[in-house]
Amino acid sequence: MQSVNIAELKNNLSPYLRQVRAGNEIAVKDRNRIIARLVPAAPSAAYDEELLELAAQGKLRLPETPLDQAAIAETLNRKLPRLRTAAKAGRKKLQQIMDEERGAY
Repeated sequence: MQSVNIAELKNNLSPYLRQVRAGNEIAVKDRNRIIARLVPAAPSAAYDEELLELAAQGKLRLPETPLDQAAIAETLNRKLPRLRTAAKAGRKKLQQIMDEERGAY
């Protein structure tokens, strides 16, 4: 990964951006301390316009690598565990509290 100081980056921004477009990463330094990285954006064809707009507004960050659609579908289709025992215990506790409030033990 190439590194560059802020002053050098400001003076030669276009050539550095060409390198980033070509797929290279550039570390930006301030007084020889890395403060940022310039990385290529994900290809716009992988995302719809609404997501790109939200990313431009800073409301979300797009992943550095494309999402695995099969893994997403598997996660979304996974059945969630039933919580009947927790609900039953909650009802029992609520009934206890109500009985105590009414004076019936």
